[in-house]
Amino acid sequence: MKRTWILALTLTIALLPLAGCAGSAPTRAESPPFTIISELSDPASHSATILITVPKSATPTDIKAAAESVIAARRDRFARITVKSFSEPADLNGVPLAVSKFEGASVDHVFNSSLPSTQRIPTH
Repeated sequence: MKRTWILALTLTIALLPLAGCAGSAPTRAESPPFTIISELSDPASHSATILITVPKSATPTDIKAAAESVIAARRDRFARITVKSFSEPADLNGVPLAVSKFEGASVDHVFNSSLPSTQRIPTH
């Protein structure tokens, strides 16, 4: 009887963490859509430069999120990271939409004035 009681208690304790997840569906964080075009790293200076493309419909918030995602994946390997964000289809010789720089503990984003804006077309 005592052995059965110990076995039942052990199984209950082992299955208890699963009871909290029974009714909830797993969630997945939506990552911003972007494509890494190029990555150049310099081991001597512990720095990296990454070129990414974002959809034409990307907002400044989307561009920041994409750059921060790229930086977060590499911040443990590099002291300085520069992410240049281009609009799809990318003209890599042109001016990027934004340049995001990680150095120390912060990320700075600089947006260029060439961001797409809403434009009214005169009808008369």
